[in-house]
Amino acid sequence: MRKFAISFNLLLPVLLAALLFIPYTLNFLAHAMVGEKQFPPIIMMKLPVESTAVTLPAEVAQFTPFDITLQLDSDALAKRINDIIAKFPQGVAMQGISGKVLSHMQAEIAGNGFHIDNPGPQAQLISTQGGTLWSWKIIPLSPSRQTLALRLHITAIDQGQESQQIVDLAEIQTFVQKNPTEWIKRYGIWFLAAGLLIVVSWRIIRRSKS
Repeated sequence: MRKFAISFNLLLPVLLAALLFIPYTLNFLAHAMVGEKQFPPIIMMKLPVESTAVTLPAEVAQFTPFDITLQLDSDALAKRINDIIAKFPQGVAMQGISGKVLSHMQAEIAGNGFHIDNPGPQAQLISTQGGTLWSWKIIPLSPSRQTLALRLHITAIDQGQESQQIVDLAEIQTFVQKNPTEWIKRYGIWFLAAGLLIVVSWRIIRRSKS
């Protein structure tokens, strides 16, 4: 009887750990076998700018940082927007833009399911021969299909009044791959803590009954 009790006490934490990890393992395998199909990033521009202005890796993984860069000739873009608006009939606007757009712009990237190192509008700090370069370091927090939005904070002058406006530049759709190794590093300790709590509680209850 004593041998059985000792063996059971040693085996209990292993059984608890297995019970805690089995649901996650089954869920991971199910998604791996019949989950959503992966696809390369899709960049949909919403202003007259080539999609090549935005660069990011072809594959991204959960909890793994990556960089997104935007290279934009703000002078050329402002001129292009102003030329298009000038041809619109009265009362028609591009994303609500009114007045003459100036070349000074700020860029912002946002998206649920991501940690962004420098959120909010970023000023034009780095200028190159091909325009202004913005860069963001992104950490995906959730797997599967995710969306990021690139926005421009522009300045326009309408009837002598200067105003700040926010317009959508691009929508980025990407597939974030699961990263079980990093997931276990981040959250495995909580499973272990839960298992230890169950073991301690079970021992306390057992002693109180004996």
